[in-house]
Amino acid sequence: MKVTALDSRRLKQLLRKDPALCLVLDCRPYLSYSASCLRGSLNVNLNSVVIRRSHGRPVPLHFVVPDETARGRLLLPPAACSEEREDRDAVPPRTWTAVVVLDQNTRHWRKLKKESTAQIVLNTLSASLPEAGARVCFLKGGYETFYSQYPEFCIDAKPLSQEKIETEKNINGLHEKQCIHQKPAYDQGGPVEILPFLYLGSAYHASKCEFLANLNITALLNVSRKSSEPFINQFCYKWIPVEDSHTADISLHFQEAIEFIDSTRRAGGKILVHCEAGISRSPTICMAYLMKMRKFRLEEAFDYIKQRRSLISPNFSFMGQLLQYESEILSLAPSPPVASCKRDAVSFFTEELALSKSFPFPTSVLNSVPLHSPVHPLTLNSIAANSSCWALLGTRDSTVP
Repeated sequence: MKVTALDSRRLKQLLRKDPALCLVLDCRPYLSYSASCLRGSLNVNLNSVVIRRSHGRPVPLHFVVPDETARGRLLLPPAACSEEREDRDAVPPRTWTAVVVLDQNTRHWRKLKKESTAQIVLNTLSASLPEAGARVCFLKGGYETFYSQYPEFCIDAKPLSQEKIETEKNINGLHEKQCIHQKPAYDQGGPVEILPFLYLGSAYHASKCEFLANLNITALLNVSRKSSEPFINQFCYKWIPVEDSHTADISLHFQEAIEFIDSTRRAGGKILVHCEAGISRSPTICMAYLMKMRKFRLEEAFDYIKQRRSLISPNFSFMGQLLQYESEILSLAPSPPVASCKRDAVSFFTEELALSKSFPFPTSVLNSVPLHSPVHPLTLNSIAANSSCWALLGTRDSTVP
């Protein structure tokens, strides 16, 4: 599908003529988008794992357009729309006539970097949309140029005064020094159940007595830089200090952490594994536990935990260490039976296998999480072993013990 370069004047004409028929996808970072954006546009916020594994190639369309209604309008052929819309005033438009992709200030889509969000979005749209579907366009000069010429089509967040910004910085700095009990802005909800005895969360979750009491937590495993001193005498407590950096070797602590988690299970208790944000270090430990004790492959462990806490994103080095750990576990155990099968045609990569085993699901999510779900593969750089380690694995059959 051809990509059309669109200037700001032409986009203004499209928006003025019929904004309901033009979908604008803003590929800038979320903070830039939230500060100022084109009215009615959607922000494309691709996960770093998705960007790395795509290598600039198309990704599943739902990553680019998460909104189901908007995605449906993109995929509906124009002919089907015209047949259903005899009364244009009474029926809302069903298809987009144009999809406009923009970034901060790139002058032409041919100048985009291969692995930029905008390039991945263009490739995805070109590969996913019907042949006679919406026209795919790229805004020349990006949001900067359009905003400088037609600010009336844009929405600005109310700017904070410099005095207020400095005040907030001082308050936040004071709170960080005083204690860890201040809820991080990016953290919402409570700890999530990974297994009936294993929970995953953040330092904030570990600091809230009501969370711990409601879940009957008896042990805490802290893999952050700070020790939770108030809890040393209240719970069965272990602190493993780990930096969330690409130079940290978290694999040195896998066995120690796994033994602590499993000792809690054998004692009939429940454990909360946490770091500071519950995004990188503590999910890495939980994945290592699933791989060692439940015989999960790395892809399965990642997908399983991602379903329960969607914001997890272990740093790239930790994923490489988990891959190495997987190879060590596999070398010590008999090879599991593997059967070939076909998966959905929109599968992200081409190599497809299915592994059939049983493992217990948390009872609290049996009704909310599908027992059969696709596993999203991950791609690593030279830190990884051979590429066959990343063959797609299919779904498992799950049973409750």
